[in-house]
Amino acid sequence: MNSSRTWKTGEHCRISGTYRCLNCRAAGVETIREFEAGKVIPMCDVGPDKDATWRLVRAAPARAAT
Repeated sequence: MNSSRTWKTGEHCRISGTYRCLNCRAAGVETIREFEAGKVIPMCDVGPDKDATWRLVRAAPARAAT
């Protein structure tokens, strides 16, 4: 299980929220995406490498039960 705040392409997202592509950031580009918990982390369609590492910037607020 990944205990850090980074996930790679193909891993399952554990925390819904806003993520930054670290590969793009290293190349001087800011790529931000929203990912939902349980979904597979996608490839980056912007950066120099399609196989990306994504870092959680901000977790989505918890939803209230209805």
